[in-house]
Amino acid sequence: MSTHPSTRTGKPLSAAMCLIALSGLPVLGCSQSEAATSRGATEAAPAAPPQGGKSKVEDAVYTLEMKPTGTYKAGQEGLVEVSLLSKGDYHINDKYPIKFKVTEAAAEGVSYPKPLLKREDGAFEETKGLLKVPFVAVKKGKTKVAGVLSFSICSAANCLMQKQELEAVVDVQ
Repeated sequence: MSTHPSTRTGKPLSAAMCLIALSGLPVLGCSQSEAATSRGATEAAPAAPPQGGKSKVEDAVYTLEMKPTGTYKAGQEGLVEVSLLSKGDYHINDKYPIKFKVTEAAAEGVSYPKPLLKREDGAFEETKGLLKVPFVAVKKGKTKVAGVLSFSICSAANCLMQKQELEAVVDVQ
């Protein structure tokens, strides 16, 4: 059996078909359970981002983390890492347009050279992925880097589409 999300007929699903199925419109080849977000055996983040991000999210089928790397200097570009790790029979959907969009209301004194990162900006394998989010903080002290990661995790029978708000607190020297 293929590791790609599939229908009962064994044919691969497109992300667009699953998105249409989520809207409630009838689509051949994509049942509601195959396009569902994780509501069944695993209670994960809702489709809409929750209020206030977390630096780490543990779910039955994935772990997601946003963390500082290295040291940061005021006025210089720094990076935080967003990592995604699938668990069990689940894998990162290689057809889904993964993206990380920084929070529109950025913390005071923080700017983002690239406010939207896509799959191509990171490194994604079957079970793990990594995006490096660039930012510039103009003043010393603790500040927040935040955004929303949109991604999809799949098993042979189920495709889960998620949006998760993340944040990392960095210490700028």
